[in-house]
Amino acid sequence: MQSISEDQFRAWSDGLRRSDRAAYASVFDATYDALFRFAWYITHDQEACYDILQDVYAKLWRIREQIDPDRSLKALLYQMVRNYALNHERQKRRHATTPLDGLPVEPSTPERVEEDLDAAALQNRLHAWIAEMPERRRLAFSLSRFEGLSHEEIAERMNLAPKTVNNHIVLALQYLRERLQEYRAQSESLRT
Repeated sequence: MQSISEDQFRAWSDGLRRSDRAAYASVFDATYDALFRFAWYITHDQEACYDILQDVYAKLWRIREQIDPDRSLKALLYQMVRNYALNHERQKRRHATTPLDGLPVEPSTPERVEEDLDAAALQNRLHAWIAEMPERRRLAFSLSRFEGLSHEEIAERMNLAPKTVNNHIVLALQYLRERLQEYRAQSESLRT
């Protein structure tokens, strides 16, 4: 999807606002595979990905008249997939602890509880590490990883060269890798 220009997305936005079914079909054909991979990255569940994309494209048609052509259609699609996928994951966790047909839920093992606590602690640390980054690096990284924007879109939004955006993201990833290695080393030393 990265090879599709922002002008093309803007044209599709205009077409969608006019209820142009050909524009809708073009958006679907051009974005489906990339959005499926993104949903898969979050859920790791093929059936859920099909359902999520069905919901996303159905909602896109429902809200077509409210689409702002000045805002990135690509970012909107990624945001919708992200939201639906995260909602799916929350539902899955919620229902995983709900008894089915009166059957008792198997209690969590101490190892599983510890893993969950470790994951939550790591997630908190990750957010703290991101918050510690210089402002522009943090913004470029967040726009890339959390909003699904391309380097070109981020460069336009931040008024930077795409190469500068790439440098910010590379430095952010290096920083996070270093912090993660330190965190793992600390965790290992505490366990031994």
